[in-house]
Amino acid sequence: AKLGELSCTITVQAGDDDKLFGSVGPRDIAEALAESGEFDHKQIVLEEAIKQLGVYSVPVKVHSEVEVTAKVWVVKA
Repeated sequence: AKLGELSCTITVQAGDDDKLFGSVGPRDIAEALAESGEFDHKQIVLEEAIKQLGVYSVPVKVHSEVEVTAKVWVVKA
């Protein structure tokens, strides 16, 4: 049940147009999710790095046959 409630907030530097200075990748998300349990960056399924502020639903492959969705909040510092 706890895996279904995965969420994290990542605070980043961003410009006035909400574009990030850099990007948020699987390693960043895995570190932010560490409070909910140990996740390896290889378990985070991102098609491309996050480059704008917002709320994202990111698939996390917990097991070869089990995948959950984590809600990732990318907010301005």
